[in-house]
Amino acid sequence: MGNNLKQLRQRRGWTMELAAHAMGLSTKGYEKIERGERRLTADRITRAAEIYQVPEVEVIGSRFAIRIVGQVERGGLVTYFSGSPEDFQTAPRPEDATSSTMCLIVSDGDALPGVAEEDWLIYHDEERPGVPDEWIGALCLVRVADGETRMRRIFHGREPGLYDLFGNGHEPIRNVRVVSTAKVTWIKPR
Repeated sequence: MGNNLKQLRQRRGWTMELAAHAMGLSTKGYEKIERGERRLTADRITRAAEIYQVPEVEVIGSRFAIRIVGQVERGGLVTYFSGSPEDFQTAPRPEDATSSTMCLIVSDGDALPGVAEEDWLIYHDEERPGVPDEWIGALCLVRVADGETRMRRIFHGREPGLYDLFGNGHEPIRNVRVVSTAKVTWIKPR
């Protein structure tokens, strides 16, 4: 059974010995549970939640990792990885993440100048059709009619239903039809 004991312990700054003592276990016993080699019983889940002062779901849930599903390349171009999601790298989960939060990694230092550097993590929530009014001016993943997805700030264009996309250090893309958007929720160095 997978668990988040290692992340919880490290977040508190505890040694393995201190965590084992708090759980009422030997260091070896705690280590085996932390590595998933020994079953984490309901009583131990409750005890871990108490000592780490978190809800029980944080002890066993997938709270600490989000798969990195794609990359942001030069010019803010977004490409998604192919293959089995189980093979993708993971990144820390933000506090306010939802079940639809996804993560991209910046693959090129010129992808988002002044916003994020190479190897930084960019998080976003679900993709929505069109452009919600509250996202005007926000940094978003923007899928345009030709199928490309770019990370840009989005503004109303000159004609109804068309938008202008702006990115630091890149020429604006003007009067494009937007298929969908996903608002960037968190940017963090890796």
